[in-house]
Amino acid sequence: MKTPRGDGLPQGGSRPPSALARSLGPSLIGIGAFLVPVPYEGQQTILIGVATSLLTALLGPWLLQMVVAVTGMAALGGVLFLVLRPDWSDSRPWLQAMCSVTPIWLFLRVVGCLIGVMVLWETGPEILWGARTGGTVFRDIGINSLVILLVACQLMPFLTEFGFMEFVGTLLRRPFELLFRLPGRSAIDATASFLSSAAVGLLITIGQYERGYYTARESAAVATNFSVVSLPFSLLIAEVSGIGHLYFSWYLTMILACGLCAFVMVRLPPLSRMPDSYCPGTAEDREGEVPAPGGIFSRAVQAAVDRASTAPGPAALLRSSLLQTVSVTFNVIPAAMALATLTTILVFHTPVFDTLSWPLAWLLGVLHFPDAAGAAPGFLAGFLDQFMPALIAADLDSELARFVLAGLSVTQLIFMAEVGVLILRSSLPLGFAELAVIFVLRTVIVFPILCAAGLFLTEGS
Repeated sequence: MKTPRGDGLPQGGSRPPSALARSLGPSLIGIGAFLVPVPYEGQQTILIGVATSLLTALLGPWLLQMVVAVTGMAALGGVLFLVLRPDWSDSRPWLQAMCSVTPIWLFLRVVGCLIGVMVLWETGPEILWGARTGGTVFRDIGINSLVILLVACQLMPFLTEFGFMEFVGTLLRRPFELLFRLPGRSAIDATASFLSSAAVGLLITIGQYERGYYTARESAAVATNFSVVSLPFSLLIAEVSGIGHLYFSWYLTMILACGLCAFVMVRLPPLSRMPDSYCPGTAEDREGEVPAPGGIFSRAVQAAVDRASTAPGPAALLRSSLLQTVSVTFNVIPAAMALATLTTILVFHTPVFDTLSWPLAWLLGVLHFPDAAGAAPGFLAGFLDQFMPALIAADLDSELARFVLAGLSVTQLIFMAEVGVLILRSSLPLGFAELAVIFVLRTVIVFPILCAAGLFLTEGS
């Protein structure tokens, strides 16, 4: 006897066209937006990349002002929240999402706001708003982050709410469990990150954890192994580092390094010791699942249809997307601008990273790594901002050293100016100490892979 489903249809039975259409139609929009490469202005990108480029061109003259306005509103809202201590969760969820903050995050918001005003008006100490510090951070990182978040948050529900993740997760469940001890649906996070941006993949992961589809261990493993910087950003890293002529072989090396790193990382603490418990307030219980009868493809289609049947309506979907946009934008961008600017100051205007990296420079010298003293700060600076290793690489003579530092910009993954802030401000069960340990472990694992590939692909000088 077949087990009845919640929609009244027997598992493994026929599926009405309307049920399939409810899953397939929106999912195709999500697939087209996030996962299908398209040519645009002489390069391969994805539709969300085209959309962000068009939006950037449309709003170009006002985007810097918009980023600074976000930092200012976030700082003011955070002050009001800590002074008044309101509970807007039910009555004003938009204000709650925008203003809810702790003292340390308010400090970063205020710093980001002050630097933003200096950048906008080019006033105050030039070390804060100059071309290599705040100017680059706000005009490049800030504007790109704002536009990506505005577009991605609106389109992401098409990828996550209508069954596509269930479909792919069912198909890839076994190989991902064997290789990475993760559910198959995490393949979508990985693909979205590689093709769009780390922030997009991370937002998917956070949403899946909060809805009870990932456990604490799974969500942490996905966030710290598969939210890799995007293909377009990787091209920028290669060009900035001076290895653009090696891009395709270099990028294949990044894919291999990230895959091997994920295989190892999920089997090491702190990720291996995290509990397989679900986000508080969710009722998901994978241990109680009973696989549906039929072949794997049939089960995948049924899982997609079942998920689509519970998807919210257009109005609820729009409200949810807008609320997520507000929450992520105001919680991430101001703190990220502050951290990224302070990082550029420390790297380019102080001896801090030269001093901290001295033991590493000595070790690299022992290993006969070229430009050891100049490259060593790039191994550490990536923890604060992903651009730093590439910017440091641009000043090095050795092609091998530039190859490795460019690779670290992509594979270290834990950079506090974006991914780190997003993780710490989310419900994911990861703290600063865990992120620091994961950063070190990833660096240790990928370094020999990058070196071996670099020796083979470059002159090794």
